[in-house]
Amino acid sequence: MKRFFLLLLFFASRFIAAGSSDDPAVFSTAKPWAYWWWPGSAVTEKGITHNLENFKKAGFGGLHIIPIYGAKGSESLFQNYLSPGWQAKFFFTLKEAKRLGLGIDMTMGTGWPLGGPSITEKEAAKKYQFKAGVFSTDLTGQKVKRAAPGGEGLVMDHFDMKAFAKYSHTFAPLLKKAHSPLRAIYNDSYEVYGGNYTPELFPAFQRLNGYDLRKHFDVLSKKKAESEEENQIFADYHRTISTLLQRNFVLPFDHWINSMGFTSRNQAHGSPGNLLDIYAAADIPEAEFFGSKPFDIPGYRVDPEYDSTTFGIPDIRALKLASSAANLTGKKLVSAETATWLGNHFKVSIAQVKPVLDQVFVGGVNHVFFHGATYSPPEIAWPGWLFYASTNFNPQSHFWEAMPALNKYIENVQTMLQANPTDSDALLYFPMEDVWHENNGSGKLHTLELHANSRVWLKNTSFGKWSELLQNKGFSVDYISDDLLTDLVLTPTKTFKTKSGGNYKVLLIPAAHYVSVETLELLAKWVKQGYPVYFLEHLPLHLNTNGATKEAKERWENARHALLMRVLSDPADQLARLGVSTESMSTKGLSFLRKKTPAGAAYFVTNLQSKFSEGSISLKKIAGNYEVWDPLTDTKSYGKKGSEAWLSLAPGQSVIIKSIAKIPSASLIAAAKITMEVAPHNLQVSVGSRVFDLSDFAYYTHLDTSIADSPSARYRFNLNLTADQIANAKVLHLTDLRDMAKVRINGKEIGMIWSLPFQLAIPSGTLQEQNQIEIEVISNSANRIRKMDQQGVVWKNFYEINFVDIRYKPFDASKWAIEDGGMKGKIYFTNR
Repeated sequence: MKRFFLLLLFFASRFIAAGSSDDPAVFSTAKPWAYWWWPGSAVTEKGITHNLENFKKAGFGGLHIIPIYGAKGSESLFQNYLSPGWQAKFFFTLKEAKRLGLGIDMTMGTGWPLGGPSITEKEAAKKYQFKAGVFSTDLTGQKVKRAAPGGEGLVMDHFDMKAFAKYSHTFAPLLKKAHSPLRAIYNDSYEVYGGNYTPELFPAFQRLNGYDLRKHFDVLSKKKAESEEENQIFADYHRTISTLLQRNFVLPFDHWINSMGFTSRNQAHGSPGNLLDIYAAADIPEAEFFGSKPFDIPGYRVDPEYDSTTFGIPDIRALKLASSAANLTGKKLVSAETATWLGNHFKVSIAQVKPVLDQVFVGGVNHVFFHGATYSPPEIAWPGWLFYASTNFNPQSHFWEAMPALNKYIENVQTMLQANPTDSDALLYFPMEDVWHENNGSGKLHTLELHANSRVWLKNTSFGKWSELLQNKGFSVDYISDDLLTDLVLTPTKTFKTKSGGNYKVLLIPAAHYVSVETLELLAKWVKQGYPVYFLEHLPLHLNTNGATKEAKERWENARHALLMRVLSDPADQLARLGVSTESMSTKGLSFLRKKTPAGAAYFVTNLQSKFSEGSISLKKIAGNYEVWDPLTDTKSYGKKGSEAWLSLAPGQSVIIKSIAKIPSASLIAAAKITMEVAPHNLQVSVGSRVFDLSDFAYYTHLDTSIADSPSARYRFNLNLTADQIANAKVLHLTDLRDMAKVRINGKEIGMIWSLPFQLAIPSGTLQEQNQIEIEVISNSANRIRKMDQQGVVWKNFYEINFVDIRYKPFDASKWAIEDGGMKGKIYFTNR
C-alpha cells in the first residue's frame, strides 16, 4: 500500500509539472551550465545583463543561482534573501535569461545544506549522545554554511517531514510567480554534520525492525561494536535513518518541486542512505567530480598542493551511481558538479579541464555544471568577486578566451549523449547493508561521501573490486540497489528489463556479507525461474537484521540454499556464454561509454592514458559502416568494419564512433603517419615592450622576473619548408605549452591551441616555402596574483570564510615560486 501511494503521488506530481511547463525549448541542456554564485545577492540589473551576455557569448546553456556571503564594501547593495528587492533581481534575471536563450536553476536556499531563518529549534537538525552513560538529545547547532544575507539560520532536520513542509512553504510564493526559463530547484550534497536523531526515530525503528531500540542504549553508547548482534543493531538503526531520509525528505523534495511545476535536481552523495535510491528519486540526479586526478597523459599537470589523503581522488564509480540510477529509471539527464578544486586558485590550466570532462562523460554524465562562475560586477577590478572553492569559469578567468571552444566541444558530445540511451549489458548489485554493518560505534552515522571517505564504502570493498575489474575488462555495467531490483521486469528471453527500456543479460552480486530476506528470496525466485543471477566469490553470509523472527531466519536459509550453484570465482566465461559484450579497447587503456542509436550504436571513446596512440580496436555493437567524429575539431573519417576498426587517438584526445548506413567518402584508410620536426630561425619573444632573442623556445616567465606577471607573450620566428614538407604539414604540434596559444601563420589567424595534445590543424594553402609564424601564448594568472599579494593589493575582502587556498588555509600567493609561462621544447608537423 505504501509503495502504491508513493507511485500515485509520483505520477500525479509529474502530471502537474508537465501541465505547468512554459517553454522548455528556450534553452539548451547540451551546452554546459555553471554554478553562478551571488555574493551577498548584491546583484544589479546592469551587472546581471553584463554577466549573462558574457556567458551567452562563451557558449553556456544556463546558470544555477546560489546566493552566498558577500564582499566587503558592497553592503549597500546586499539584498536579503527572498525579500522584495531580491525577488525583483531574480525576476529580472529570468527576463534577461529568456531574452538570451539561457536556462536558470536555483538552490532551494542559500549556501548549503538546507536551512535558514524559517527553521526553529523544533525543525532543526538533532543528535543523540551519551553523557555519563545517560542517553540525551540535543541540537547539532549547525548553521547554513556560506549563507547569504537573510539566509542565515539553523540547518533543517532532514529526517522530519514536517520540517521540510515548513521549509518548503517559505518558497511557495516565489515559485508560484516564477516562470520559464527557471527550470530546476536544487539540493546540494548532504553535509549535515552530526545529525543522527529525530523525534520519530524510536517509533519508526519499532515499526521497521520489530523491537525497541531504547532497550539497547548499552549498544548505542559503545565506542565500537563488539559482536555480530551489536553490529546488527547498529545496522538496523542506520537502515531506519535511511528510510526516514528517503520518506521524509528525498521523496517529498522531488514531489513538492514537481507540484510547483519545476524539475528537481539533487546531489545524493554524503547522505546516510543508499545513494542509488536517492539519485533515482530526482528528475536530474547530480554527481560530483571534486579535486585532481593524476591522468597518465603526457603534459597533464596535477597541483602538488592538492591533498588527496584528505580529499581523495575522483572515481568514475561515484559518477556511475548517479548515471546508473538514471539509466534504470529512465531519467534523460545526469548532471555533475564538475572541476571543483581542480587546482589552486589562478593556477588551473584549461588543458586540465578537458580530461576531467571526458572522465565525467565516460561515467555516464550528460549535463555538465561547471563549479563555477561567480557573479562579478563589471566595475570591480580584476580578479573581481570569486568563490573560495571553485575553478573559475567566469569572464575574469585567464582561460576565458578559450571557453567558446571548450563549450562547443561539450555541446557536441552532450548532444549525442543526451539523444541516446546508455547500452549496458550487466547489472552489479550495490550491497548497502555491508556498509551499515561496518565500523559501528557511538554516534556513528554512515554518510557516503565522495572524498577520502569513499575509500571505506566504495573503493576498498568487494563492490569496489568487482566494479573496477569489470570496468577495466571492458564490460558496460550499471549498479542496482535492493529497491531498484523490485522494479525489474523479467522477459521471456531470460533477461532483465527496466521500465525505461534497458535490457540486461545478467545480474551479478559481489561478495556481499549481509542481505535481507526479501532480496534473497527475490534472487532465489529468479534463479528457480532460470534467470541469470550469479554471486561473485561467495553467497551472502548473514541475514541483515537483529529483529528477524524465527520464520524469517528459516526463509533466509532456504533461499540461500537455493542459490548454492550460482557462485562464480571468475565471471568472464559465464558472461561470454550469456552474450555480455566486452570491449577490448579497455585493455589498451581507452575509456568508453556505449549508447544505443537507431542505426545501431555510438561510442564516446577517450584516451586518458599513455598506452595507446593508434591501432585497431574492436567495436562489439557496430556491425557495418562507421563514422569517427572528433567533437573538438569537428572533423570526420569513415570506415567499414571487418573484425576490427582502425583508430588514431593520442593521449588526451576523444572521439565519437557511430554506426552509419552509408559512407559518404570513398577514402576509408588513412595514410601512414609522418612526423616532421622543423628548425625555426630568427626566434624572438616579445613581452610588452621587451623583446628577447632566443636560440630555442623558453618560458618567458624565467627570462626576467620583472616580466613574470605578464599574462601573455608573443613568440615570432621564420620557418623554411620544402615542397614535400608543405604537402605533409597538416597538423602543427607544440611539445610544451603553458597554458594556451593563438597561432598566426603568414598574417592569417589559424586558431587556438588549448587542450592536450597541443596541436592545431593547418588549413590547406596556408604554408609556403618561407613562413612567418607568430604564437601568442596566454599563461595562467598565478604570477599576476603573486605580485598583487607581494604589493599588498587588497582583493581578498569577503565575509565568512573570505578566501582560502586548496588546503583551506588563508590564501597568500606572495611566497609562491614563479609559475612557468610560455612555451619550450620543440615544434613539429604531422600529415594527420
